[in-house]
Amino acid sequence: MAVRRETIKRQFSEALAAGVLEPGEQVVAGALSQSGPSPWLAGAIGVLVMLAMGMHFYFIAATDRRVIFMKASMWSQRPQGLAWSDPRGAATVTDIVADARVWNSFKYLRPGESKPLRLNVSAVVWKDDARELIAALSAPPPASSTGMSPVPPPPPAP
Repeated sequence: MAVRRETIKRQFSEALAAGVLEPGEQVVAGALSQSGPSPWLAGAIGVLVMLAMGMHFYFIAATDRRVIFMKASMWSQRPQGLAWSDPRGAATVTDIVADARVWNSFKYLRPGESKPLRLNVSAVVWKDDARELIAALSAPPPASSTGMSPVPPPPPAP
């Protein structure tokens, strides 16, 4: 079972490189996350109820082109395959809690969806990675990722 952050990152890096990443695509940030209600509820209502409420584990990788969600095993945190990917900048990130002591969280609204997905990231284990990931998801995609050069602003009106 992978319990160390570096082991988990290495396993997902290998899984991403084995056919998920496009040629030339570079991972900018990544962190292990848990979807669904606050993880604090697991102690109060139990893991089975949390699973029924939609709890899933994902490794989220922000690349220079896309945001990639890889499924993770609840028990071993090992890669379980690609869940989905969205073009970088196509989703909306809201309700960011990035400086919590135990669980950071944010809501991720996929393109074409009406309900955002709440994602929780351990602030104890993944603190710096979560900050990098949230910063990458909140920033516009690099101009080079679209294959077009940035459009200069129009000249000021006289």
